[in-house]
Amino acid sequence: MATKKRVHQVEHEDVLVQFNKLHFDPVNPRGEPENDEEKIRALFGAESETAILATHLAEHGQNPLDRLGIIEHSKLPGHYVIREGNRRLCAMQLLRDPERSPTLAVRKTFQRLASTGRPIPDQIQAVLFHEQPKARVWMSVKHEGPQNGLGTLTWGPTQKARFNREGETGTTRPKNPNRQAEALLTYAVTRELISAEERALISITTVTRYLPNVRTALALLNTEDCLTNAPPEEFDAALRQFLKDAKEPGSPGVKAEVHSRSSAAERKTYAESLRNQGLSPKTRDLTPYDPARQPATQPATKLVTRPRSLQHPGKRKHLIFSSFVVPVRDPILLRLVTEGKELDPDQYRFSCNYLIRVILERIVYRYAKQHGVGAQGEFSDVAQRVITHAKASNDPPSKGIATVLTKTADKKSVYSYDMLSNGTHGGSIPSGADNRSNWETLQPALEYLLSHMT
Repeated sequence: MATKKRVHQVEHEDVLVQFNKLHFDPVNPRGEPENDEEKIRALFGAESETAILATHLAEHGQNPLDRLGIIEHSKLPGHYVIREGNRRLCAMQLLRDPERSPTLAVRKTFQRLASTGRPIPDQIQAVLFHEQPKARVWMSVKHEGPQNGLGTLTWGPTQKARFNREGETGTTRPKNPNRQAEALLTYAVTRELISAEERALISITTVTRYLPNVRTALALLNTEDCLTNAPPEEFDAALRQFLKDAKEPGSPGVKAEVHSRSSAAERKTYAESLRNQGLSPKTRDLTPYDPARQPATQPATKLVTRPRSLQHPGKRKHLIFSSFVVPVRDPILLRLVTEGKELDPDQYRFSCNYLIRVILERIVYRYAKQHGVGAQGEFSDVAQRVITHAKASNDPPSKGIATVLTKTADKKSVYSYDMLSNGTHGGSIPSGADNRSNWETLQPALEYLLSHMT
């Protein structure tokens, strides 16, 4: 005897609907009941979040993982009411017709987006629910939180950083600030510098908070990953200590040395402690490599640890110390510094003098531009604004560094921008010893400025 199969009624289906046949839901959790569609559009259109959503729609189009949920209109045959996605409907309506914007400012925003972004199509993919209660079931799953695993689970900082390792998500979404911290933590667990249990006790946001100060101390060469020019064993030792110090102690009232409520001064002091304890990598002249992407025991390009030079710094062979790193994304500055680490100050007197001047200028102007203090005008004026800003910051320079920065704008100082410019304008060219001395004096000040930029 054949078994009778139970036939399920179709509760919803994928459909293509004409855009101009979509209507706002008069009953929406985002506002009180309202039957006037113009007023609903004005309500959503005035929200700044709607403009952000529209920007993303203009760049990427409708989210295929989150389609509109609709039901048939009770009074207009062939028309539909939006049950899920009313704010998206508003954003798309204003992108198609910016003149419907509630204010002039909103209109200008949507006119710009409409002129440069993807057009909103005449037909929209949606999910048609044949019974309104069924739509409510899925709306609850989406909007009422995790619900013990039923709803969407929100990503924390670590999950977001792991996701962002795969690549960018477009200009409408900023790069995840915890990217480098996550890369360091993942590398540390993989390399067994810390255990998985210890990793669970380290806040990724705390690591990110400290990185601007400890990046140089750890011999990190950028703000993205584990790129370094230090030998694996020295890099690992410094990173291990930093992460151990960031581990929550687990005892009530006991605070980790690296903690979330630290001040700028405390973070600066901690970075200096890594150097004072001899934990900061001392050898930094290897070809840059990412230890997370190649075996630490077999670095690419056959990295060989070179013995430290015992020469007096004033007699060193190259202009720039190998320990000087560029922790910001600036390919031109990195190239200048790299070549400065190869130039002999005695043999290339003019080139070294000019290189110091260009590096000084580029770092000062970059700091001014990034902090919005004015990067236009004579160097001395820009430098003065930079000094004033730095002194007023939460992490002001030491008295010695402030003095050096001040003298770069003093036309009489031997390492000022104007004096460094003499040689390029036909004046006297500094000796090799002068070039070395000028760089040694300027390096701490330049490191300070670089550590306060991204």
